[in-house]
Amino acid sequence: MGSSVAHHDGAGVPAILVDGLAATQKLATSDGWVEVGDLEPGDPVLTFEQGEMPVARVTRSAQVAWVPPAFWPVLLPEGAMANPHPVELLPAQMVMLESELAEDLYGEPFVMVPALSLLGWNGIARRAPREVEIVHLQFEGPQVVFAGPSLLLGCAGLGARAANLFRCDGMMTLGLKEARHLVAGLIAEGERASAHLARQAAFSPEARP
Repeated sequence: MGSSVAHHDGAGVPAILVDGLAATQKLATSDGWVEVGDLEPGDPVLTFEQGEMPVARVTRSAQVAWVPPAFWPVLLPEGAMANPHPVELLPAQMVMLESELAEDLYGEPFVMVPALSLLGWNGIARRAPREVEIVHLQFEGPQVVFAGPSLLLGCAGLGARAANLFRCDGMMTLGLKEARHLVAGLIAEGERASAHLARQAAFSPEARP
């Protein structure tokens, strides 16, 4: 899923966007958690692989309040990815997953997947969009930034216009089909674990009449 919208500096012209971060989304820095909308070029942001790195470019756009359902944001409820509060992501925003299943399937425990692929896992679902400011952060090269203790998001390097073009040294990026296959496996793992816990609870001493 590519971004077909032209980015606009300043307030921006309302458009349908498929990647980027809400201005209110907080990212980790050495000074604590800072809202994306407060960041400017040169500001350091904590990255997964290279520590603090300065932002090279910031572009801002206005997301329209009505878009076709295919472009609706993806809502991560509290705890879905150890996030302490709900997080709304655009469908092509790249998200890092760490799992043994990813290593089994692709040989890498850390993989980048589009947010759209997460639907159905841990309560993640679509959400009707709101008219909000969307910020695109770009670094000299692609980076993975901390949006929570266990929620890491991809930011493009200069020249990459869409998050789904994300490439980062040492990080595997999955297309939507591959990512959905991985997430389907994670959903199945969760269902098996829940069924196992239910069986244990049914035969526990507390459950006996």
